[in-house]
Amino acid sequence: MVYCGKASQGCQSCRTRRIKCDKVRPQCTQCMRVRKQCPGYRDQLSLMFRDESTKVIQKAHAQWGVPETPESGELSSSSPVPPSSSSTSGRSSSVSEATMRLFTSSTAKGRRGAVGGEPLPKEISAPVADKAIQFYLEHYVLGLPDEPRAGQELQGARWVHSPKIRDIMAAVGLTGLSNLTGDKEMNTLSRHHYGLALRTMASSMGNIAGLDLELVLRSVVMMAMYEVTRCRDEAVSPARTHLMGAAAILNSFLLPMAPAEWTRGLLQLCFSMVASKQSSFQYLSPEPNVIIPTHFEPYCETTVPGSLPETFLGWISILDKTATEPDRPSVELLKVVTRFAALSALVRSQPLVDGHPKTSEVIQQALAINEHLEAWQAQQHRIWPVTEEHMADFFPPDAVFEGCYHVYDDTYLARLWNHYRWAHTLVHQLLLESADRFPASAAPLVLPAQRRRSLDSLRRLTRDTLVSIPTHYRHPKLRPEHLDCFDRTKPGAGIGIAGIPTLMFEVKVAGSAPGIPDRYRAWALGILETTYRDLGMFQAKALAGFLRRMVVEPGSMTSPSCSPSSVGGG
Repeated sequence: MVYCGKASQGCQSCRTRRIKCDKVRPQCTQCMRVRKQCPGYRDQLSLMFRDESTKVIQKAHAQWGVPETPESGELSSSSPVPPSSSSTSGRSSSVSEATMRLFTSSTAKGRRGAVGGEPLPKEISAPVADKAIQFYLEHYVLGLPDEPRAGQELQGARWVHSPKIRDIMAAVGLTGLSNLTGDKEMNTLSRHHYGLALRTMASSMGNIAGLDLELVLRSVVMMAMYEVTRCRDEAVSPARTHLMGAAAILNSFLLPMAPAEWTRGLLQLCFSMVASKQSSFQYLSPEPNVIIPTHFEPYCETTVPGSLPETFLGWISILDKTATEPDRPSVELLKVVTRFAALSALVRSQPLVDGHPKTSEVIQQALAINEHLEAWQAQQHRIWPVTEEHMADFFPPDAVFEGCYHVYDDTYLARLWNHYRWAHTLVHQLLLESADRFPASAAPLVLPAQRRRSLDSLRRLTRDTLVSIPTHYRHPKLRPEHLDCFDRTKPGAGIGIAGIPTLMFEVKVAGSAPGIPDRYRAWALGILETTYRDLGMFQAKALAGFLRRMVVEPGSMTSPSCSPSSVGGG
């Protein structure tokens, strides 16, 4: 906040007329004398202290190469900040003692104090920022995979007590609460805290040797969560901010140090980049549930369509040379998934014409990617087994798909399997759409047997994605005894919430796949809607809107050749 001095307290009319205002409320005497409606008086706090967070955000985005969206300028330099934001002025302390008492006073286990149970006790007098931090910790940390289940465990986490991370926790919490309540002041205050967090991150990067690695990664993940939670109808900006911000930090810190144990962290970031790029196509397209547009509108960016940050291919090269044997399958999958993302961008960047060589080339590339993914899956099922377990009538039906859940060796491998699933799902969808849209080009390439295999694979892949959800996201209706089942998958992914945005994209991909049962779509839609109501994450609401089109109008976005009956006759 910047102090701008004492401002005039007169009403707008008197200041315009340059006469002395007696400041009588509700209407000054000067306005009453000339029989005018007095416009009222300005908020002195907002005039004396101006929020500079927008300038800080713009400066950071410029450093990362992130284009500004229209919303970036919605707050002027004199945007009012609610008085409650003054609680952040003493950021030399960590999360307030009042906030920590909210957690230590709870003896129940699980998210929100107790999963499916009573919420944590509230401090009525707690400042808005503390309440937002509480919301963040309850909904974005406790109970998620690789995170503490209860507040008592969280109290021992060093990062929770760091003053450097307080503002970004508040920003995410305020944004989620603003989405759920419609409170615009919370949204304004969230941007203020986000600006402070960016400023803190920038100053911290000046001393690379003294950086706390966990704190840096937590901060990056929370900044990404802020963008995903805040985004409205923006197409690329939230994903681009995440990608470029993470790239800037990795480029200046992690990669030069490059300890072997960070390999999986870098791999997860790379997979997240590819998934985010693929997801951005949905925001840009008027047909978000298809791979090949039926009404062509070029996908345009300031760079090559579908391109990833310049350093991305360099990272793949580094990983290809340095990855140990246990991580080789991850690198191989990353290269195949990246190839598909490039092909998907190509399909959206120019119209395809039936019978044209370019169309046949696209189909051939999709078939080659499909073969690579099938080979990868066959090999990895032996190395990284996935066990499916079923407990009838034990779980809430809208929280666990058909009473089934997966057990993996660890959560890192669980995330990796879902990256394989979304990519292979979209490859099969591209093949089926090609067979329907371009019969002359597809006839010699996508044979009836391949179409049947694609439909069978889609049902399997989408079901596996839905069954995997409790490993990554804990539905609010789940209780501690339910979590005991899912926690048989050991920790390994690092930060629990980091996988939620990609999971939401994966659920949408599964729910909009052609030829799957309607109950799959409806259940996937329910998960997206629940996630929004639980976290206030606007990304989940947007994806639910895309999927709802198919649930409300079954078959409207699915080509005729993708139905089981038509394949049988083909």
